[in-house]
Amino acid sequence: MCDLDCFWRKYEAEDWFQYGEQRAKNGFVVQENETLESANPEEAVTEAFYNAYLEGHTSGTTIYCSQEAYILAFAMQVMPDFRAEYGKGNNRKKE
Repeated sequence: MCDLDCFWRKYEAEDWFQYGEQRAKNGFVVQENETLESANPEEAVTEAFYNAYLEGHTSGTTIYCSQEAYILAFAMQVMPDFRAEYGKGNNRKKE
């Protein structure tokens, strides 16, 4: 989530939405709130931020799942973590 101005600006809900959406568009499973907090110790992950992240992830998942199968196969070849993350999502219990 960090860009060049991350050292002086505070994040907003839109930033968390975009982060969740981008992760899902890249095929990554949703992260738990505790995982996000440990990865971003300098920034409090409020309930509003986490909800925005979840909304973004849902949006990104819709986009990701609309891709053609050959694109997903290509991603498995060029992104080392893609296959593992895909497997995590595939094996995750449906809630």
